[in-house]
Amino acid sequence: MGKKLPMVLYDKEVFSRQEYGEEMASEYKLNESQIRYNLQKRLKDGGIIRIGRNRYSPAEGKSQYSYEYSETAQKISRILHDCFVNLDFRIFELIQLNQFMNHLFAHNTIFVSVENEQTGPVFDLLQKQYPGRVMIKPDVEMYYRYLQDDEIVVIRLPSESPKGIREVWHSRLEKILTDILTDKLISQVVPDSEKAAIVKEAYQEYAIDENTMLRYARRKGAVEKLMGALRESKGV
Repeated sequence: MGKKLPMVLYDKEVFSRQEYGEEMASEYKLNESQIRYNLQKRLKDGGIIRIGRNRYSPAEGKSQYSYEYSETAQKISRILHDCFVNLDFRIFELIQLNQFMNHLFAHNTIFVSVENEQTGPVFDLLQKQYPGRVMIKPDVEMYYRYLQDDEIVVIRLPSESPKGIREVWHSRLEKILTDILTDKLISQVVPDSEKAAIVKEAYQEYAIDENTMLRYARRKGAVEKLMGALRESKGV
């Protein structure tokens, strides 16, 4: 089904499943089964990206976000996998944001988000592995008071946090953008002057599922805060 995407869909920029089907049927006389197969193939191949519930867009060079984690972050993931059964956790490195920023972070912080009841045991374990380099659920004042390069910060993982694409523990871009705009600690660590640039660059370069962002923000009770920050960052 190597059919070119009808130009009208490029003009729409965002279209529904129904609109996709109507245009493919009109252009290529495809039946419903062929349209369904064609849509799934384009999603898999990256020709079309899903940006929300029943909202699709031509990829136009956008790709799925990925990041090569530091050796320390990878080692932490192995430690947690080996020592805890079925632990749900995510890892986010502050320097992940450097590709989107004008003024780069010179020093890294590794944020390890885990289920709330496991923050204590995870802190104790990582403190033995990295003595003097681990903080647990600090406020922003404590964060800066004891900050050092490659600091490890254990924080709570909200329920239903987006899972990583390649590895569950990876932080998806949708989670990262939500956190820099709404998280009590991370939003204060990332300079306000850089947030608009981060959001703009992320949207220009990568496929972003806003529905995933909103579900996550809802679990954090931060939907209004996220939407307001997104509008401001995107100049809407």
